[in-house]
Amino acid sequence: MLFGLLLIVSFSTGLAAVLVGFGLLLVYARGLFARLHLSSGIASRLLPVASALVIVIAGGVITAQALPQVL
Repeated sequence: MLFGLLLIVSFSTGLAAVLVGFGLLLVYARGLFARLHLSSGIASRLLPVASALVIVIAGGVITAQALPQVL
């Protein structure tokens, strides 16, 4: 039981470190994003749709692969 608790704590600590690091990276890269002027144009409207579509397709593929094992 102690080993399982240690695994959960170490995983949570690592996840927190990655999320904090990614957040700091985005804060420091804010100047770069401001210079790219991505807020106007078709890319700013299509990028969220494209990323959502990739997530939905990946979820569908994973579900399709898992269905034979479940049924």
